[in-house]
Amino acid sequence: MTPYAESAVSPQTAKKQPTLELLSRKPSQVSLVPFRVAFWSVGILLASIQAWIFRYEVSADSISYFDMSDGVLHGQDWHRLINGMYSALYPFLLGVFRRTFHISPGNEIAAAHLFGVVLFVFAFACFEFFLASAVRELDSKAQILGGKLASVPLPKWAFVSIAYCVFLWSAIQHISLEIPRADMLLSGFIFLAAGFLLRMSHQPARWKSYLVFGGILGVGILAKEAMLPIGLLMLASTLLIVEDWRPALKMVPVAAALMFLIGCLYFVPLSLQTGHFTLGEAGRSVYTVNVDQASPHWYLQTLGSAKGSFLHPPQKIFSGPPAYAFPFPFRVTEPLRYDQSYWLAGVRPHLALDREAAAIKLSIRTFAKLFRELAGVLGTILVLAFLCSSKDEVQAALLRAWPIWLIGLVGCVMYAVIVVEPRYVTAFLTLFCIGILVGLPVPAELGRKIAQLAVIATVALLVVPAAHRVYAAHAPQTNESFEAAQALQRLGIKAEDPVARIGVGNADLTVERLLRTEIVAEVDKDRGAEFWKAPLATQHALLNVFAAQGVKAVIATSPVLNAANQSEWIHLGSTQYWAWIPATQ
Repeated sequence: MTPYAESAVSPQTAKKQPTLELLSRKPSQVSLVPFRVAFWSVGILLASIQAWIFRYEVSADSISYFDMSDGVLHGQDWHRLINGMYSALYPFLLGVFRRTFHISPGNEIAAAHLFGVVLFVFAFACFEFFLASAVRELDSKAQILGGKLASVPLPKWAFVSIAYCVFLWSAIQHISLEIPRADMLLSGFIFLAAGFLLRMSHQPARWKSYLVFGGILGVGILAKEAMLPIGLLMLASTLLIVEDWRPALKMVPVAAALMFLIGCLYFVPLSLQTGHFTLGEAGRSVYTVNVDQASPHWYLQTLGSAKGSFLHPPQKIFSGPPAYAFPFPFRVTEPLRYDQSYWLAGVRPHLALDREAAAIKLSIRTFAKLFRELAGVLGTILVLAFLCSSKDEVQAALLRAWPIWLIGLVGCVMYAVIVVEPRYVTAFLTLFCIGILVGLPVPAELGRKIAQLAVIATVALLVVPAAHRVYAAHAPQTNESFEAAQALQRLGIKAEDPVARIGVGNADLTVERLLRTEIVAEVDKDRGAEFWKAPLATQHALLNVFAAQGVKAVIATSPVLNAANQSEWIHLGSTQYWAWIPATQ
């Protein structure tokens, strides 16, 4: 009799004999539907509120994705979808969404956040598939434990509740819908591939399964370059989990070839564009900037510990404060961020152990923060491992779903050697936690209490903070960038005009994007305040240098104006933006 089968003992006998069957009946009789409905409702509600609150918020990456998505619109060049830093699938889908619903420029940012909710639902559905596969593992574990009265599997309602909490923590708190970007889409493919991998476990190797798996991984590569090494690891791991590895030995290369064939939709045009064979330039570029520390961060004047030389770096056109001009082969909003690999052409990453150690140290600090947030889940795992009756039981638990937690671990390590942002790694941390949790048994006499405490702790430590982040969020509630763009248009600035920027940080690029102008020069994004503190003569000198670059306007964010220079700047409506127009205009 399996632990989830109906017991044939009488109620009187059952009261006297708290057997494994009796302890397992209640979890089996608890329907998972209410839990699914509750967590799906909470997730979609939080995602929708988050997208609404931040509907006018973007980053420099978002602006690049918008520029790429233009390639799908009428009269545009599809080659805009090919970029050394950003994969093509997200901007392609965003462009299709904009084209299908005829999104106007003034509404494109809000529409991208609405599209983010669609991607959240996709990622949640992929996670649901993965979770259903993990529950199958939980059921098969219950059969293995059928004769061991000392241990029972974690109740399914508790397992799915903890898993949903970790997913919502990852998707809402860290990947989030505050900024339009591709990370939510990638997380969906990670969960979809992991679920499919679990479905192949202990099953005969079949051509259909491997071809579908290769197709999933190939499309995942189009979502983000990081899926390539993870996909290869997943395919290799199937040799050890299928029923017989010998027939799989010829299926794995075919699935890998299919994965690369689909990836060639990105690899081939990118290789033609760069002039050399490449599977993506993002890893090389990010390593050069974050580990080799080529600097300044956007303006790339020194190599750090990297090798080679810049073939066409940004041009430093002013020193105090530093300002740069950056001619680019075709028109985009912000050339410096659109494709950093272009500015790094001719430079080779170089492993310097001291700089690598410093990068790993920063990564460890980020992971330490994430582990503190995951204290409820990690604490549950440690308690269950401590309560195991022997080391053999712990080893068996780790081997139960080893590909899942191993892939999660490898994904984290992959980023740790370069740079870690929570949005990059929380999907992998989700795999890591669930992959270990699914294999650990619960002491029979404490099973229900441990499950209840674990769920309460997880909800309190993961879902509540995520919900509070959404509730307490502050973001622009008016589309002031569109107002500023209209004001510039009234001043005679039109699409494709070159402009310069004196900004604060790297997020205030929306005005230029909405008006479809191109930023061709700017003051160092981190040193804009120096311009306003400089003498008036220095300010005039730099503005004249900008004018010599052919700019039609200089756009400033939250300038510090005084009686001496205020008359030279035009306030763009009631927004934080001001403009300086050269006298020749």
